Amino acid sequence: MPLRPLLPALLLAFVLSVLVGVLAAARNAGVPLAMAAGLFAIQVLFALARINAPLWRAGMPQATGIRWARDNTVLAALVYGWGATAMLAIYSLSGLSWRHWWQYGVGMALLASAALLCAGSLADDRGPYPRTRSLNIVMGVTAAQAVAVSLGLIYLVTSGKLHTTRPDWAANHIFIAGGVTIALLSVVSLLTYRRILASPQLNA
Repeated sequence: MPLRPLLPALLLAFVLSVLVGVLAAARNAGVPLAMAAGLFAIQVLFALARINAPLWRAGMPQATGIRWARDNTVLAALVYGWGATAMLAIYSLSGLSWRHWWQYGVGMALLASAALLCAGSLADDRGPYPRTRSLNIVMGVTAAQAVAVSLGLIYLVTSGKLHTTRPDWAANHIFIAGGVTIALLSVVSLLTYRRILASPQLNA
C-alpha cells in the first residue's frame, strides 16, 4: 500500500501527540506524555506494516519498484521531524528548562532533512527496480542507523535516565518513542530489502 493515503492519519497523530506532550510536560505528567508519544509511534508502525507486509507474502508480485523504500524513508523523516517538533515545542512552551533541548531538536530536524534527501534519491520509479545503487546506499545507511539507535536505546535504559526527576525527563520520553520507532522501521526496511533481493523475478 502506498504511503499517501495514510498521511492524513499520520499527520493528525503527529499534531495531537505534540500538543498533548506540551500540556503534559507543563504539568510534569509523565504518563500522558508517554501515551501521546506512543500514539504517534503506533500510527507510524501501523503505516509501516501496511506498506511492507504485502511484499512479504508468498506469491505477491514484486514488480513494485522501490516505492516501498521511498515510503519507508519518508516515514523515518516523519519520525525525526516529530522528535524535533516535540523537543522544540515542549521545552519552549511548557515551562520545562533543559540546556540541551535546542541542540537535540535541531539535530533531529537535520536528520529529518537528510532522510527526505534520501527519499528524493529514490523518487524515480520508472522501472521494476530503478536506482539500484541509491537503494543499496540507503539500505547501508539504514543498517548503520539501526545499530546506532539500538545502542542509544540500550544506554538510555541501562543508565537509569528513564527514572530521573531532572528536566530532561520529557526528552527521554521523546528519545524512547522515537528511537524504538526508528529501530523497528530500520529492521522492517532491511527485511523487505532482503525479501526483494530473494525474489525469483528479480533474479530471473
